[in-house]
Amino acid sequence: MAPSERKAQEKELSKLMEKLEESVVLVEGKKDERALAPYIKEGRILQASGKLRTACERASGEHVKEVVVLTDRDKAGEELARMAEEELGRYGIRADLETRKRLLAILRITHVENFAKKYEEKKQELEEN
Repeated sequence: MAPSERKAQEKELSKLMEKLEESVVLVEGKKDERALAPYIKEGRILQASGKLRTACERASGEHVKEVVVLTDRDKAGEELARMAEEELGRYGIRADLETRKRLLAILRITHVENFAKKYEEKKQELEEN
């Protein structure tokens, strides 16, 4: 990886992580929540699997204008992201799908449950180059 590319990726990853740390984040299930817990403020991760409406109601109780939707990059995750965007919209909350797209692409992951491992690997890769 060229130094300029590494620097750009490092900067983007840092910005995405800052956003994640300060956001309410909607994930699919328990494994995803466990993978993200060390990086996000306690109580700011909402599980959507089987209880999307309840998760969106909780998000509205947080009085936020936006929720980062961080679902898997597979058929079920794409469908859940679309449904979450619609449901959050009913509460006047914008669903941030762009952070998901960019973060999963940089870390080269399909399943959010692999987040912690891939994030730490990516940090180390960027530091070594």
